Amino acid sequence: MRQIAVESPAMIGVLEKYRLDFCWAGDKSLEAAAAEAGVPLETVLSEMRRAVTQCRAEQADWNTAGLDVLMQHIVVRHHAYLRKELPLMERLVTRAREARGRADANTLVPLEKVFRFFKRELENHLRREEGVLFPLIRQLETAARSGAELPRFSFGPIANPIGIMEEDHDAERRQMQKMLALTGNYTGPGEAANAFRSLFEKLQAVELDMRLHVHLEDHILFPRVGVLENQ
Repeated sequence: MRQIAVESPAMIGVLEKYRLDFCWAGDKSLEAAAAEAGVPLETVLSEMRRAVTQCRAEQADWNTAGLDVLMQHIVVRHHAYLRKELPLMERLVTRAREARGRADANTLVPLEKVFRFFKRELENHLRREEGVLFPLIRQLETAARSGAELPRFSFGPIANPIGIMEEDHDAERRQMQKMLALTGNYTGPGEAANAFRSLFEKLQAVELDMRLHVHLEDHILFPRVGVLENQ
């Protein structure tokens, strides 16, 4: 599925619709993922063909766009979204725990703990990307475009800091899996499903956005940087 998402971004919406994880479970075949999800393969394929037909011509091709343009898109579209939503969600989680902490202690108390850790680590991750990794990538691209010798970094190949960012992505996925389990797939225990619907909707929205975000970095940006550095 990962290759489908990389080569045909117009199909990502169909994968998301049926919760077929093209990001962290991208090694699975479409056929296997559809079978696990209980979705007829032909239904998915039919909608994919329709999505490609209806795809807007002006949709960016991140496989060929400049790396700086891609990074700007990641920052403006995904980093800014997280910086806006995470503090709002932290307040919602705290209110939920304060309102129903006794009734749903097994869910809301650990959920608040996991979310606070997730938020803190993710915000640190965004700062490291914008303050360290992305500027390094810009240096590489600028040198390559001008025909100059590519810069040599004291830490070795740029694959080293990229590897750290990829490890962060794996850690973020594990924290989201914990929150998914604690909330019963974002449904919540008993009355909480209605009482905290907005919280669960935001958790789900962040998960969806993170899949797109990490996909752009792990499967498009970082591999392209590796090719650039080793050309």
